[in-house]
Amino acid sequence: MSLYRTWRPLTFSDLVGQDAVVQTLTAAIESGKIAHAYLFSGPRGSGKTSAAKILARCINCANGPTPRPDNTCENCRAMLAGTALDVLEIDAASNRGIDEIRALREAVKFAPASMRMKIYIIDEAHMLTKEGANAFLKTLEEPPPHAVFILATTEPERLPVTILSRCQRYTFRRIAVPVMIEKMKEIARAEKIAVDDEALTAIAYRADGGLRDALTMLEQLAAYAGDGRATAATLDLAFGSTGRQFAEALVEAAAARDATAALRIVEEAGDAGTDLSVLMRSLIAAFRNLLVARIDPQLLARDLAPEDSARVARQAELFSQPAILRALRTFSEASALVRSGGNARLELETALLRFIMTSEDPALDALSTRIAVLEERLGSTTVAPAVPPPAPQAAAASRSVTTEPAPADPPKRRGDVSLQKVRAAWQTIRGKVEGERQSLSAPLSRAAIDSVESNAVVLKLPNAWSAETLRDHAALIEKAIADVLGVPLKLRMKVDGSSARAAPPQEESTDALFDYANERIR
Repeated sequence: MSLYRTWRPLTFSDLVGQDAVVQTLTAAIESGKIAHAYLFSGPRGSGKTSAAKILARCINCANGPTPRPDNTCENCRAMLAGTALDVLEIDAASNRGIDEIRALREAVKFAPASMRMKIYIIDEAHMLTKEGANAFLKTLEEPPPHAVFILATTEPERLPVTILSRCQRYTFRRIAVPVMIEKMKEIARAEKIAVDDEALTAIAYRADGGLRDALTMLEQLAAYAGDGRATAATLDLAFGSTGRQFAEALVEAAAARDATAALRIVEEAGDAGTDLSVLMRSLIAAFRNLLVARIDPQLLARDLAPEDSARVARQAELFSQPAILRALRTFSEASALVRSGGNARLELETALLRFIMTSEDPALDALSTRIAVLEERLGSTTVAPAVPPPAPQAAAASRSVTTEPAPADPPKRRGDVSLQKVRAAWQTIRGKVEGERQSLSAPLSRAAIDSVESNAVVLKLPNAWSAETLRDHAALIEKAIADVLGVPLKLRMKVDGSSARAAPPQEESTDALFDYANERIR
């Protein structure tokens, strides 16, 4: 017998991940408030049909009605064996027409043969035809006192509102990944299935909230592995790769702005037989998790295993929130192109390069153009803006900034941190800083990595105001540098006196562009 049938819940306490449903039904049965019609809706494999069968036994148990059927009395044994004349399971997908519903209406008039109530479990209820649903409505409006209807569906919105309004509705939730993993561990131990925790985690992600699907995959994986121990690699061989590991690697490459690594990962995924359109969806899901982690990491507890939730929370610190939103938009557009007939590899690679190599949001092109036109009208392209004399304290600070000349031949490395590595990671460092303090986006957009000295990163800025602004928040920037590069480095500023006109900020936030525009107008 299949695992999902062997381990089908026998009581409400065995139902996995549906505490709210169990609590409400238990209270209703204990108080004697049994309705004449129930609607169980939710994703596949979440326990709807199992709950319907448990409810039937609760009602018709010889010791009931009780929320805890003994499953040993004659009535319970007949229902478990599927031989009870008074409990009928109807598949609406194959009995969906008006003739079948008319037959049901005639049969429901007769009293139960041996049990307390006559119970009809109608699975896939949304498959009823319009005529069949209308015929069934008459029975729900005036049900006989000895009948109870339990409808189960994955698409309740397809049922007429006239039927929905006559049923008590219970919504079954997707089973959380950690809960599913623990249940599979319990079953694997009981069935003596040798399987790694990593493989169970991968199964839980593939099952997408459905325990029945998870147990089916676990059983197939055990058969594939034979006497050996089942691993995540075995799972990929048995079912094919979903691309989740490649998606995680692509997120790392995007965080480091490493276009070469990203293209190499796509090539490896293709060589491994991964469906690249599926990989793109996995990548979108990965960035969705990053966005959730930026907002509230606790919200990931249901969707991810604990170790993956912690990893995603760490990765989210490497991206600014606008950058994650841009990634979601970029890859969603690419996925739509693939669905409309585009080449999956080309669209994925193009989207990755657009995201990694472009620091400006294309949606702001029009705003940038308007600012450029405004500058031309003001003549700012030929006239340097007037800079007010600094306050005494600022002047002293400015002197301290400008009187620290960069070495004639600055060292290019400190340990394993090279100038090129710092420049490659600069966008990630900026993202972390701006995530903490958005007001720094304008001065950071004007900063350029000049050199890496023995214990410091030297930033070159176009004016003293930008240098002083960043100097006031040096500790925050130094912390971001240490987090991204793994090496503590001090921050030094160098004002480039030869550049009187600041370059427009390359930032995704419109605040930076408006700050720049206001500065140019003044």
